[in-house]
Amino acid sequence: MKERLLSLVLLYALFIGAAYSQSRQVGGKVTSQADGNPISSVSISIQGSNVATQSDANGMYSIQASTGSTLVFRSIGYEEKQVKVGSSSSLNVQMVPEVGAIDEVVVVGYGSARQLGSVVGSVVKVNRDNISGKPNANAMESLQGKVPGLQVFTSSGEPSATPSIRLDGVGSLGASSTPLIVLDGIPVDAGSLVSMNPEDFESITVLRDASATSIYGSRAANGVVYFTTRKGKAGERANITARTQYGWNDLASRKAFDQLMNSDELLGMWVDVGFVDQEEADEIKADFPEDFRWDTYYYRKNSPVKQYDLNVSGGSDRLQYYVSGGLFDQTGMMYRSDFKRVNLRSNITGRLNKWVNFGLNLAGGYDQRQTNGWGTNNLNGGLAMLALPWYKPYDADGNEIYDQSTIPGLGAYSPRYLQDMNPSVGRNQQFNPNMFLEAKPIAGLTLRTQAGMDYFNYRTSSRRMPSYLGAPGLGNGSEGYQQGISRTITNTIEYNWDINDQHNLIVLGGHEYSDYNFESLSAGVQGLTDDRLILLSAGTTGQTVGQTKTAYAFNSFFGRGSYAFAKKYFADVTVRQDESSRFGKNQRKATFWSLGGKWEMKNEDFLRDVSWLNALSLRSSIGTQGNAAIGDYEALATVGTTVYDQKTGWGIAAPGNPNLTWENQQKFSVGFAAQLLDRVNLDFEYFNRNTTSQLIDVPYPYTSGFGSVLSNVGRVLNTGFNLGLSATVLRGKDFAFTPYVNLGFVNQEVKELFQGKDYWIIPNTGVSWAVGSPVEFFYPIQAGVNPDNGLMQWYVPGDNIAHANKDPENVTSSFNPGVLQQSTGIKRYPPFNGGFGFTSAYKGFYFNVDFTFSKGKYLINNDRYFFANPYNFIGYNQNREVLDYWKEPGDVTKFPRFGQINQFDSGLIEDASFLRLKGVSVGYNLPKSVLGHQNFFTNARIFYVGRNLMTFTKYLGPDPEIDSNLTLGANPNSKQSMIGIELQF
Repeated sequence: MKERLLSLVLLYALFIGAAYSQSRQVGGKVTSQADGNPISSVSISIQGSNVATQSDANGMYSIQASTGSTLVFRSIGYEEKQVKVGSSSSLNVQMVPEVGAIDEVVVVGYGSARQLGSVVGSVVKVNRDNISGKPNANAMESLQGKVPGLQVFTSSGEPSATPSIRLDGVGSLGASSTPLIVLDGIPVDAGSLVSMNPEDFESITVLRDASATSIYGSRAANGVVYFTTRKGKAGERANITARTQYGWNDLASRKAFDQLMNSDELLGMWVDVGFVDQEEADEIKADFPEDFRWDTYYYRKNSPVKQYDLNVSGGSDRLQYYVSGGLFDQTGMMYRSDFKRVNLRSNITGRLNKWVNFGLNLAGGYDQRQTNGWGTNNLNGGLAMLALPWYKPYDADGNEIYDQSTIPGLGAYSPRYLQDMNPSVGRNQQFNPNMFLEAKPIAGLTLRTQAGMDYFNYRTSSRRMPSYLGAPGLGNGSEGYQQGISRTITNTIEYNWDINDQHNLIVLGGHEYSDYNFESLSAGVQGLTDDRLILLSAGTTGQTVGQTKTAYAFNSFFGRGSYAFAKKYFADVTVRQDESSRFGKNQRKATFWSLGGKWEMKNEDFLRDVSWLNALSLRSSIGTQGNAAIGDYEALATVGTTVYDQKTGWGIAAPGNPNLTWENQQKFSVGFAAQLLDRVNLDFEYFNRNTTSQLIDVPYPYTSGFGSVLSNVGRVLNTGFNLGLSATVLRGKDFAFTPYVNLGFVNQEVKELFQGKDYWIIPNTGVSWAVGSPVEFFYPIQAGVNPDNGLMQWYVPGDNIAHANKDPENVTSSFNPGVLQQSTGIKRYPPFNGGFGFTSAYKGFYFNVDFTFSKGKYLINNDRYFFANPYNFIGYNQNREVLDYWKEPGDVTKFPRFGQINQFDSGLIEDASFLRLKGVSVGYNLPKSVLGHQNFFTNARIFYVGRNLMTFTKYLGPDPEIDSNLTLGANPNSKQSMIGIELQF
């Protein structure tokens, strides 16, 4: 018996050894049959075993497999493919898209994910390869230039800055124009994204037209941006990815500071105008022989950026998981400017039984942020470049002037000293849980309940130290606390009915409830006298306290029906009724709808055999959306306390408007998508966006007790087109080159205002609204310098100041802003925005480049009032352009004679159009021949990424990307360069 048992054991060991001897490293590249591009995150498993891996960013994979075994390739949006392992160790695989040559899976709001080929609405999906590894804290910036019609501008160099976002123009003159942000089905605030790790996002889908957005009703007037987080895949072994990146910051451009005069130029002008004589100028040059670049002092070079990410994903048929952790640490250009963030995420999806699925996403983050507090028209920040070029912030021994005195020639303290003596830090805790339960009791029927939350807890702490030389013994302090929680619960029922593969009907119904609660508490004191006693309780005077609380709620019912016939003709209809607490009690409900259709022309018999045409579809939709992006109690007349004659009383705090209701938008669009020669993808769309009943603060005489009342008035129209084009110019076994271009054009026109007005000048902004025109800059218009007397001239407005009048026979040299202001004819919002670039790969190398641009963008460069005003700011440095000033009769110059003050007029309005090298990524994936000698790492790559590396613009200020009507001592955008290494095992 023992001998038989021993024989069986030896036979089993020999069998295992033989099987093991046949096992070897098999690898290759996974590409799309549609365009030849590599496919990342493809799950590759050995059939009948738990052995699995996934492809990297360039489609490369490697797995231990034996001859005769079957590899199973799975990826969302592609047909499953099974390949038997032969004698070769190299196995390249092409995967076929599930529907059409340009198809992929997208999220269209509620219900199940859909194939792009069956979606009527206009949607654009940006995949993880365009999001991952970027040297910026906010994933939204990754969309800049990637989506036609989507404008993303970053207006600050602060690492914690939130970009401004607009889709297909500015649809409201009074309410917000920011799209609705949705995270895994739950609406979140756009500001929450800075507290989330971009590495955790699988894709970002932009819903643009009425057919795609009307299902969101009141919150979708400005479009929808849908973030989908990463998840594990069924049949995928535990795959661990570790990435570390290190880099450095600098200003995106220093051109504005290159234009400042050096010592010789400035002293030469001073001598010419008589501010100093030649002897005094020579003495200054003798005492200070070297120039100093103040911008390199106030905007530091090569400040560090660090990013570390670790995640593990995998799953079986019953349970899938994705768990990640991340650390981001960026020091800004200016002092007291930095951002540090820690993130954790756990996404679990699974199957309880054959017909019940569940999911639980838990995401939390903690960040610490500091922002520079001296950026607006301040000699300690944006205006510090006025400092004279011959002075330095260092003493004779080369030591920084810190707390001894102010900087010579500037009268300001060291920015590092200001940072240390005026600490201010914000700490944010972010929590975004999300769970769903989904049941499929019968074929085609899906019942789903989903609940989620967007929560933040933000704490600020600020001090002015008692030892601060600017106010010795007069320290102060403040503490602030803010907490906001948005909760959403959604219930849907969906039925998908398919008949003979010819008719497909999907019917969806649902209910959604969402509410938000916010509260804040603040306290401050003065009279802190010792740096060792800086708690608020140590303050002796000026105690203050503040508290706010606000809330709103939405209650909604919605439905959608989608029909497809023979995979050629598609139609859908949506309807949604919203109720909001923000509006008057009789005006809280509104109903929104959409109709859409699509014709897959390529599937017709007359085009089916056209070999050079791979896909062609025509789509159109019309529908309505609403806008409720206003304050929470604008419809209510509220009461507040007041003090009069040392007695407390009540007073009306806000007038309210019981008839206040939804801003309404109707959007029509028509477009087509095509693929040619199996290489060229083209998407074009025309849109007409008409907004009525706008939510605008309508002005009233102050004798009424209030300066304005929020009302539903006016109409604005946006029309334009969006174009997306890409082409796989080169495609082979080991190489690929795919350029692309995206363009959005918007023409805006104010069609109606309020109170019968033809125009309205928005006070203190330099901007006006005028019927028949877009939003325009409104300033006195320069007519040039009079060559006879050197005085600046301005055009005298005509009878209608809403239209620019530039009659050369009607000018004046007497400046009166109230009399001379008129429309400049210059648009406030740029009509053209977009991006272009390419992706490329050769064997293990890849090289990707992204440019973004804005054309027709203008800014009031308020900084030039200080930097190009030599008489008013004599004694400070100036832009060398002021050297072109009038000196004698007959001179044709840009600037008037010395002694005349430059005014706030059209001379400050500059063309801020720009072209920016937004992103560069270069990397190398180690070949399998190198990794094949070990069994620990499955993939490894080294890479470089850059952001804002080059900027081309005529704008004379520090940063053309600022999204505002004017700029005041801005903290300009920065550029980053980072190197990294990524390992998978």
